Amino acid sequence: MRTGERAEQHFFLEVKQDRPVYCVKYLPEKDHDKRLGVILCKPIWGERIRTHRIFTNLGRMLRSEGFTVITCDYYGDGNSGGDTLDLNFFGMVEDLEALYRYLERKYHLEEFALVGLRIGANCAIEAEKRIPGLSQMILFEPIPNLIEYLKQGLRSNLSTQMAAHKKIIKNRETLIQEIKSGIPVNMDGFLIGKELWESFERASPLNVNSEFSGEVTFISLVEGRRKPLEFSHLAKRYQNGKWITLEKEFIWTDWKKNLPMPPVFLQEIRNLIC
Repeated sequence: MRTGERAEQHFFLEVKQDRPVYCVKYLPEKDHDKRLGVILCKPIWGERIRTHRIFTNLGRMLRSEGFTVITCDYYGDGNSGGDTLDLNFFGMVEDLEALYRYLERKYHLEEFALVGLRIGANCAIEAEKRIPGLSQMILFEPIPNLIEYLKQGLRSNLSTQMAAHKKIIKNRETLIQEIKSGIPVNMDGFLIGKELWESFERASPLNVNSEFSGEVTFISLVEGRRKPLEFSHLAKRYQNGKWITLEKEFIWTDWKKNLPMPPVFLQEIRNLIC
C-alpha cells in the first residue's frame, strides 16, 4: 500500500457542499500496484444491506490483486449524509463520478473499471461517459425498468396494510399518485419521494446509447432452471460487449441464501479484470 496509508480506509467524501458520501477504499501494496482504479457500484436499500459483506470481500480480493478499489453508499442511503428522500438516480451517478475524480486526483490513476450490481449497474452505464480512462465495465443484472422496479416494490406497503388493517386502505395506484404529488410513501422501510420517482422515470427503461469501445460484460445470475434475464440486446449496443450467465449463489431480496464470499461471483470478476 502507499506509504503511510492503511490498506483499508473508511472516510467521507464531500461530493458537493453539504453532500457527504460515505466511502471505503482498498489500497494495494506499493510494489504490487497495477495502476488500475476499480469503482464498485453497489445496489441500494435492502439489497445494499444484504450484499454488504460480498462487496467488502470483493474489495479486499481486488486489493490483494494489486488494484486500487473504492465504493460508497450513495447520498441519501446507508451511512452517507442526507435521508432517503434525498436519494435520486442522477445523484447516484454523480457520486460515482466523484469517486473517479477522487482516485484520479489523489493517486494519479489513468485507467478505470466499473463493477456494478443491480441498480449499481444502471448507474455505471449512465456514468460511463463521465469517466475518461474507463477501460471496462462488468454489469451484474442491471434493472431493465427502474420505475417498474419501484411499482413492484410497493407490494411491501400493501402487505403492511393487510397486516395492520386486514384490508388494503390505499391501492398501488393511490400510493403512486401520493408519491407524484409530493407525499412520501414507505416501501420496505424506506421512504419513496417525488424526486426519486421522477428520476427513475427519466432513467426508464434501461437503454444504451454509447460509443464506448472498452470491454463490457453483462452478467445474468441463473438460479436452477429458471430462465435468466437476457441482456444480449444491450451488449450488442457496445463495440466490445458480451452477455454471459453464471450460477446464482446469493439472493439480494432476502436472507435465505446469504453467502458473503460467493466463489463463482468473485472468481468471474477476478478473471475479467485480471
